[in-house]
Amino acid sequence: MRSLSLRWRLNLLLGAVLFLSLLVNFALIGWNAGPRVQAEGESDQTLAREMIETVMASLQDATDPEPLLQRLLAELKNLRHVRIVIARDMTEVHNLPLISTKSQVGSAPYWFIRLFQPRPNITVVPATIHGRSYGDIVIIANPTSEVAEIWTEVVSVAATTLAFGVFLFILILILVGRAIAPIADVSNAISKLARGDTDIKLTPRGPPEFVDIGTKINGLAADLAKINAENHRLIHQMMRVQEEERGQIARDLHDEMGPPLFCIRANVSALSEGTPAPAVIKQNVASIGEQAEAIQTLLRRLLQRLRPPGLDELGLAEALRTLVGSWRAAHPELEISLQFSDDFDLVGEAVELAAYRVVQESLTNIFRHARARKARVSIDYVSLDESGMGEALRVVVEDDGIGIGEATVRGLGLTGMNERVQGCGGTLRITRRAGGGTCVEAIFPLAQMSDLALGVA
Repeated sequence: MRSLSLRWRLNLLLGAVLFLSLLVNFALIGWNAGPRVQAEGESDQTLAREMIETVMASLQDATDPEPLLQRLLAELKNLRHVRIVIARDMTEVHNLPLISTKSQVGSAPYWFIRLFQPRPNITVVPATIHGRSYGDIVIIANPTSEVAEIWTEVVSVAATTLAFGVFLFILILILVGRAIAPIADVSNAISKLARGDTDIKLTPRGPPEFVDIGTKINGLAADLAKINAENHRLIHQMMRVQEEERGQIARDLHDEMGPPLFCIRANVSALSEGTPAPAVIKQNVASIGEQAEAIQTLLRRLLQRLRPPGLDELGLAEALRTLVGSWRAAHPELEISLQFSDDFDLVGEAVELAAYRVVQESLTNIFRHARARKARVSIDYVSLDESGMGEALRVVVEDDGIGIGEATVRGLGLTGMNERVQGCGGTLRITRRAGGGTCVEAIFPLAQMSDLALGVA
């Protein structure tokens, strides 16, 4: 049964219903057949008895009643549902067959007549004229013709039901086939989507349910195509950002580490040639120390770009204090305020890093482009709805500078910042402040943080 298609299942169900209806019709006919045969036999027996008694009364005045009696019996043989014979004694009556033999059955099978045979019913009218007995006129109920009529009805009902069933079966087969034809299109479309092929355009057809399904599959394919295109764009963007980052690191290493290394080699070469004076040795050693300090500063800056210092050991709060402290030391003209709670136990490692990068990139953009005098960094927990359910971590960095232009929203490292936030299930919003300046706001839902923590575990 499981291997049958939906079309054949529906048709088999229809066939079963038609077959049951045929059985019900047969049962109703059989239920009414017995009383019907009994009633018809009794009615005809009564009619025949009344006719015979009337005729026998008229024969009392006949001088030769026997020929008239025989003619009466011949005419009464044409009555339906009864058999009329003259028996000379009661022994002949008991030996008479109660129903017709097989050769007399007619259109009804013998087993069918036996099935609906009523109880034996015999009426005897004495044939006595002028005190002389001519035997007994025996009236026997004969259900053969009535049962034959019932058999004809059964055959007619069966033939009609069968013809109607075949017609309805073929009609339903065609209609169901046309109605469920879109299922094949839906199946093929889903298979193509499973293979990653989003070039799908179903033509909505069939019942409204299938039209709705086809429309939704088309929408799903279009959405998946957009997502795939966005993923490809993000991959190319990530590769480009990585290459730019590598190129920047390579340039920093070449431009800032090359001269100190050359200077160190020159000083080492000078120290290795001959016997320099103590003052020269001291000067060369001091120069080597200065160049080593420059290299160490460069490495510290590169490491900070690759991984925030203290984030793993001390946590987000201390890492942000260190970051803001370095900006304050490097740019005292920019007043930076830092406000946050030290409780970041609910924040996972990925969200901590993303929050740190949002603050770092935002402060970099403020220094490079905003021409601001003040900047504020705040991190707190907020509710996502009025009921207080669904908490989230909010990171806000704002300044009082010239504000960000619409053309620069996708540049200045903001694309990478947005991708980091979205990768943690959060949202990033960059707006111009009413009083001047720019506001960068990142929201990280705690539910997404839990999922990230489970994924990492």
